[in-house]
This record gives sequence, C-alpha cells and structure tokens, in this order.
Amino acid sequence: MKRINLFVFATHHLSNNVAAQRFKGLLKYLDPAKYRVFVFTREPASRAHVINASSALEVTVFPLSGHCVGSESSASSSLFALAAAFIRPLPFMFSKYGAPQRAWFVSALAQADRLCREKLAAGERCVAIGTYSPIDALIAAASLANRYGIDCLQDFRDGLVFEPLGKSGWLRSTLRKLIERRVLAVSGLITSVSGPLVEDFRRRYPGKTTQVLPNGYDPADFAALLDDADSEERATAILARHVPANAMLIGHFGRIGASDASASVTLENFIEAMNESIPPSATIHVMFVGELTPSERTSIKRANFSISLLEPVERRLALQLMKRCDKLLLLTGSRASCATGKLFEYLAAGADVLCISAVHNAATDILAETGAGQTLLTGEIAAGSNALRKVLSPRVDRAGRDIRAYSKVEQAGMLDSWISQMVLT
Repeated sequence: MKRINLFVFATHHLSNNVAAQRFKGLLKYLDPAKYRVFVFTREPASRAHVINASSALEVTVFPLSGHCVGSESSASSSLFALAAAFIRPLPFMFSKYGAPQRAWFVSALAQADRLCREKLAAGERCVAIGTYSPIDALIAAASLANRYGIDCLQDFRDGLVFEPLGKSGWLRSTLRKLIERRVLAVSGLITSVSGPLVEDFRRRYPGKTTQVLPNGYDPADFAALLDDADSEERATAILARHVPANAMLIGHFGRIGASDASASVTLENFIEAMNESIPPSATIHVMFVGELTPSERTSIKRANFSISLLEPVERRLALQLMKRCDKLLLLTGSRASCATGKLFEYLAAGADVLCISAVHNAATDILAETGAGQTLLTGEIAAGSNALRKVLSPRVDRAGRDIRAYSKVEQAGMLDSWISQMVLT
C-alpha cells in the first residue's frame, strides 16, 4: 500500500517548549507503513537543545528562517502574510519570482510545493496540516491544499476568534473572523485542544467535521528520565540549593500570564491566600521555574512563606524537577477554553495537581475527569483560608486516577482514524 504523506506546518516544532510537543509527540506514534511525514518549522534558537526522538516513522524536518505574523514582524510582512490568506497563489508566485526573504511561510511552501507535486505524481495521497499559532501555519496549509486539491486538517492550540490571545478591538476581531473563515474553507477536519473551542467551531461551522485533540504527554519522555543520570543529578543539586530540608514542595513550571493576563491575577490571589493561611514556620516551599513577567515577580516578592524563583531550564531537567514535587501548581484565569500544555506533563509526572483558577474551565474538567488533582476557585479562596489549607493537605483518595486518554500513544490512534476517514473515504 502506498503511504499517506503528511505535510505539517508547525513553526514551534524545534523550540523545545510545550507548544512543540503537540505534534512532535503525536507523529512518531503513527504507523510507519502507512505514513510519511514532512515537517516545516522555524529554525530553533541557537541555544536550544533539540532532541531527535527515535522513531520508525520516516520524518523529514525542514528548519526554515523567516518571520511570522506577530510582535516580531513588520507591518508590511504581516500584510503580505494576511494577503496570502485571500490570494491563494500569492506565496507560490513570490517563491518563484522572489519573495520577501523574511517571510517564513513562503520558504515553507517552496519546499512543500516540490515534494507534494512529486508524491502526487507517484500516485500517493497527501494531506496538509497547519497548527495555530501563528496564523502563518494555517495559511501555508490552506495554500498547499488549495493548489493541489488535497485534504487539509487545521489545528488550533489556541482560539483565533474564540477567546483570542491577541489584542482586542473591532478591526482585529473582524480580521480574525475573515482569516479564520478563509483558512478553514478548504479544511476537511478541524481539531482543537478543548471542548469549549470545539463547540464554538461546531456552532459557527456546522458543515465542518470538528474534533477535540487535546494536548497530552509522551510516555517516552518520562521513561527516558530513568536513564538520564545527568539531569537527575542536576535536579538534586537545584533542590538541595533552593528547597529547605523536609519541606512540602509545590512546583509551578513555565509562564503564567504572558499569554493570558487573567492568570496573573490568579497568582496574586494565590500569594495573598498563602500569606493569610500558611504561617511562616510551616514546612511548605513554593518553587517557580520559568519565565515570569515583571508584575508577577513583584507579586511573588510579597510572599511571606518560603519561595524560590528559577529561570527557565531545559525540558528534561524541568521534567525531573516536576517528578520531585509533592504538588504541582497550575494557575489559570478567566478563559473557559484554557487547557495549558503544562497540565499534561503535570499529569504524567505523578504528583497531585493543585489548580487555582478564576473559573471552571477545560483544565479543571480534565483534573476532575482523571482524578489527578484538585481545583480551588479564587472566589473560594476569598471566602476563607480553610479551603486552601484543605487542598494543601496530602491526598489519600487517588485510587481512581486514570490519565490514559491524554497519552500521545492513545491520541495518535485517534489522529490516524480521523485522517483515514478523511483521505480514504
């Protein structure tokens, strides 16, 4: 049987952040006799440590330079990318006759165009996959699918129209809706990370097939830690340096409000509640590992309890530190669709997850479904300190914990089923 070629436009694939793990972990569990994968991504930062996961699947990664739509791009380059969403042949024309060299999606489509043409000529099936954000990946996937009449899957890690992360305003909102409608016009399947996002797509695009493809954890990442003596020793040294002996360790990893400002407010509520309910003599230590905003650092300085702030560390070391925590802290704000990627690594790390949130959302639903943690709303914290003391106590009722649905192995099976239905029917 001839293989199905997946053309995956995923700008974060080599970045080693949580966004990179969404398709990196999924793809390697696909059937190598059935699939061949081409990934078009951005060049990693010079200091990034890129891990090439072993897999029988044939995966070719194209690290390409160039800017994407966002804070780093100029107005002219952003307008060029947005114009390409509406004028499908535009990126191929510029690729042939000389495009702005800083446009990432033009370079990606130049590579994909050649390969897709070759595979189709050989009688093989092809599927274009774009994963947002940024919008450039969706534009590239839609352009390739339209050019060759192939199937297209558009994936959303965040909402473009529903609970968007960017700046607000009537013009921006209207433009997002127009672009979303355009990139989904050629899509046979829409996937997104949470139920609220998928329900919104189903309401606005009733003729489209839409499925929940949550973020997840890769079991191989945690199995590899058993043989990683270097990161284990470094984790031990960090904890010895920063954490008091015999303290209950509560760990938070990654960013808080850099993407969702409302989560920074939740941090302030957490700090205030800890100050009120935890005496300075208590053997509890909270460790923040990752990039924090200046205002978040100011909030943390107001803590009266034992606390430490660590700069971002490489992913393997972060996973080792997660496994050493007694509780893992998740801070979410007012977004119903929030199911941040770190949650799934928290699930696999094994410690009880404590979610402090402004509202019940996709993350709190997952904790309730899996039995992997507890949720405390900021309104409950404000009502009294006993609620926080209670959730900080060790849990004994963990017999019903089941996180299998969020394993990349399970999710790869779902993805295979959806692609097969789209391509082979």
